[in-house]
Amino acid sequence: MLENTDSLLPGLSKEGHSRVVCVGLEDDSLNELDRLLTTLGVEPVDRIKVASRRINPATYIGKGKIEEIQQAVTTHSAQAVIFDVELSPNQLRNLEKELKLAILDRPGVIIEIFSQHARTRESKTQVALARLQYLLPRLSHFWTHFERQRGGSPGSRGMGEKQIEVDRRLVKNRISILKERLQGIERERTVQRAGRKDVLKVALVGYTNAGKSTLLNALTHSQVRAEDKLFATLDASVRALNPDSHPPLVAIDTVGFISRLPPSLVASFRSTLEELKDADLLLHVVDASHPQAREQWEVTEKVLEELGVHDKPRMTILNKMDQVAGPGVRNQLRLIAPGSVSVSAFREEDMKRLRETIMGHFEEKMESWEILVPYSKSKIEGQLYSHGRIEVKRHMERGTFYRIKIDGGWAKKLQLEKFKL
Repeated sequence: MLENTDSLLPGLSKEGHSRVVCVGLEDDSLNELDRLLTTLGVEPVDRIKVASRRINPATYIGKGKIEEIQQAVTTHSAQAVIFDVELSPNQLRNLEKELKLAILDRPGVIIEIFSQHARTRESKTQVALARLQYLLPRLSHFWTHFERQRGGSPGSRGMGEKQIEVDRRLVKNRISILKERLQGIERERTVQRAGRKDVLKVALVGYTNAGKSTLLNALTHSQVRAEDKLFATLDASVRALNPDSHPPLVAIDTVGFISRLPPSLVASFRSTLEELKDADLLLHVVDASHPQAREQWEVTEKVLEELGVHDKPRMTILNKMDQVAGPGVRNQLRLIAPGSVSVSAFREEDMKRLRETIMGHFEEKMESWEILVPYSKSKIEGQLYSHGRIEVKRHMERGTFYRIKIDGGWAKKLQLEKFKL
């Protein structure tokens, strides 16, 4: 059966370095594809642009473009061709027959990056499932590709069709096993989230490489893995925003988004993305230094809508402002989202201001209460200190007087109405 060690791209083994020709519709998207490939250690050596009005159902591109690609492959000694679109299984197979070398599409590249960056049991299971779901309808294409990678004697050839059927059954069985395992992980996640039900949660979301992990580290004085790479973080990380805050407040880092993220990955990372539905506030982090900042903001907003969390309270954070030059550019960036907060994760004064802004968001929703807690109900005092802000405390003859600011939900949960003066 096809193993996780079988790369979807040739030359990604330890022995060598791949040179590839890229094919796509738009320069901006092809520039992003270049970064995706660079993250994999693959070198884009040329690009061929095609017109969307001339898409061929059988091969995606016409004969003229096929000849142009063949010339580019020969000129640059490329080992593969990468298409900046999702190709159908038939298009993959037909293109490989025409070009006589390995072909991969954009979803395959993204899944390959996820496969390399998965480190925990949860993310490895999620990525393995998405990878097999991507491979299943494309087995006839990838099986021959892997067969060439492995080699084989002439006497062992000719077993392809039988082996593909065997692999198809094995892949389906493996998908079932991974789905069951992922359900168990999702149950664990649900228990973990239930343990945080009494805590206010702020989730960081945004386009991949917007600086979410770096921002989380700066906000919480922690050391979550942060790299200048696409999809460096695949697992949700939870850290206390301010251990001394009342009520308790945590920040949660989540997997980054990208345009045309494969649906199988979104589905497999459902348990991680459930953190967004459970959050009380979303921080939409945007790389303000990126030339396509507006487009990346729009992609993330669209994904949030698809996930059903578009109506949640959120702030737009324009990050990496230390890399933005000129007040004119900064003013233009603020038009992306009116009311956005401009910061650099490397400036402590910005982080202090952002913490205060986040706390201010929750304080606006707090209610003022004046209550008298009988001495016989003293157990409630710990809850008041944990989930509210004590402004006045005074011991009286019949109990303790409190003037407190507290979230309305917690006021109801603690039944403060019966202590109200």
